[in-house]
Amino acid sequence: MGTILLATDGSEYAREAATEAIELATAGGHDLHVICVVDERKFGEPALSSGELATIYAEDHADVSVREVMQMADASDVTVDGDTRRGTPHEVILEYADEVDATLVVVGEQGDHDEHFSGVGRTVDELSEREVRVVKASSTE
Repeated sequence: MGTILLATDGSEYAREAATEAIELATAGGHDLHVICVVDERKFGEPALSSGELATIYAEDHADVSVREVMQMADASDVTVDGDTRRGTPHEVILEYADEVDATLVVVGEQGDHDEHFSGVGRTVDELSEREVRVVKASSTE
């Protein structure tokens, strides 16, 4: 048994990665952890100004994205733990992978991110000693 870490941003690509991560966890009897990172380079700390509403929205979106994966896994026998964090996405993903001792990190090919998840996934893959799987979209435009 091992641990799979899924990095999500709630995008269509991340949902495809979630489906694959859930299937892998189910087939292998692995635990599944899911994380969504609010990019602190783009979103500052929330405050009481209208300019910070985007940050509050991003944090809410991160929570929803993690809950969505947990709901997707309800039909399986996979144990899922979810978390949202603030920081630089690839750094937080790598730190979290260390915390949960992930044997595999799964990310979507692209995402709702200035540096599409393929860039984040590529960076995670380059910097990690763990196996990283970047899930490509099953359909094209």
